[in-house]
Amino acid sequence: MLITRLSIKSIGIVSSLFLARLLTPEDFGVVAITVAIYAFIELFGALALGTALIQQKTNTLDDYNSAWTFNVLFGFVAAISLALIAPLVASFYADPRLQSVLYVLAFVSVLSGFHNISVIDFHRNLNFRKVLQLQLVPKIISFGVTLALAFTLRNYWALVFGVLSNQLVVMVYSYIMHPFRPRVCFRSFNKLFKFSRWLLLNNIVNFINDKVSQLVVGKALSPASLGLLSMSKEIGQLPSSHIAVPINVATFPVYSRFQDNPVELRKAYLNTAALTASLTIPTSIGIAMVAPLLVPVLLGQQWLSMIPLLQLLALSNMFFSITSNNSYVYLAAGKPHISFIINFSRLLVFFALFIPLLQYHGLIGIGEARLGSTLLMVLIVQAAVMRFLKLPVIALLTAFIRPVSAGLLMALAVWTVQITTNLSIPLLQLLLETLTGVISYGMVTLVIWHLQGYPEGFEHNIFSRLNVKGFPPATTGPLP
Repeated sequence: MLITRLSIKSIGIVSSLFLARLLTPEDFGVVAITVAIYAFIELFGALALGTALIQQKTNTLDDYNSAWTFNVLFGFVAAISLALIAPLVASFYADPRLQSVLYVLAFVSVLSGFHNISVIDFHRNLNFRKVLQLQLVPKIISFGVTLALAFTLRNYWALVFGVLSNQLVVMVYSYIMHPFRPRVCFRSFNKLFKFSRWLLLNNIVNFINDKVSQLVVGKALSPASLGLLSMSKEIGQLPSSHIAVPINVATFPVYSRFQDNPVELRKAYLNTAALTASLTIPTSIGIAMVAPLLVPVLLGQQWLSMIPLLQLLALSNMFFSITSNNSYVYLAAGKPHISFIINFSRLLVFFALFIPLLQYHGLIGIGEARLGSTLLMVLIVQAAVMRFLKLPVIALLTAFIRPVSAGLLMALAVWTVQITTNLSIPLLQLLLETLTGVISYGMVTLVIWHLQGYPEGFEHNIFSRLNVKGFPPATTGPLP
């Protein structure tokens, strides 16, 4: 699953880099406003019925057909709603471009409802090869369409039609990939809704936490400011979207299988937490450290004002990523209400900081609010999962000691290079700082791993796959 997500997101990164050179922050801002409105409408049908199908131990044909039927009906309801509110949105933001874009996104809603629900079996059965194929092929096609349109049109319509093409290909390809042909059915809706209603509430909280802040920025500041925020989020959240999310998705079926086995569930969670931290901590710190070079070299001079915002969001994402897997423990155990309570608390803390900081510090205030709220919540979130799983403190500290220590020393090494070396070519300086971070993090991690007696975990799995004779040596045991 990690390889799947990396492959897909790598295409997304390349696409964003090309598009950032061809389009302006205002183009990205126009699309970000409409996508946020689209997400708001879609929210009311976001019952995550696919998640419910994964969590259940057994599913019937009625379960699949009922989930598909609901998605189709809601797709039409969402499309009509978007078409009706499009003039109001354009009037509210005093931007007529938004109306036409929302009409196109209304058609996207219809297409999304017709997706073949049975492809959820690829996740349920841990068939990640087919998951990769299902997600990668449409992404490649839509990437080509969007890039061609960007070269031709040189405006926001390239992004809009890129979204449309991706949804169309995903819908068609889902039926090519799986032979199941859904039919209209309502018999299992009540059963699925009992679990999914909490996921709906979670989705509402996540929308308010994420998209509402974007809508506020688009109105209070400008579409260009929203474009800067959108690009900062996309880059700053790379560790989460590339690493944490695929790990979370991959471990959810595993957690579901262990929902009645607390010992194995604890072990799976600790291994997952250690893996996620080992990958997201260095990448998040790295993005924050090299941002002053990363932005002008890869995106261009028109994006320079996003540098401090990107640094704040990258660090915020680091703390969020290492705790994001916790929600899947509650979902797998059939306790989605716990995840809702935590996410709702996170929302309250964020907006308590967001409103005043946006007023006093403008766009940078969003980054400050994200980082501040994440720092305040990280201890609460970890304390909750420790209590739920009955985890000893030492077990959790052991999972994080290597990535945290190595990440801090990596930051020191990169900072040393920044104050002692200034190459005339910015790209070479960026490569030097990146290489310094990679080498220093890897070396410190291996030293700590050696001092701990080579315990099982992320490093042990890597070297085991390399088939180096006699290495790693006998371990002191698994992660506590």
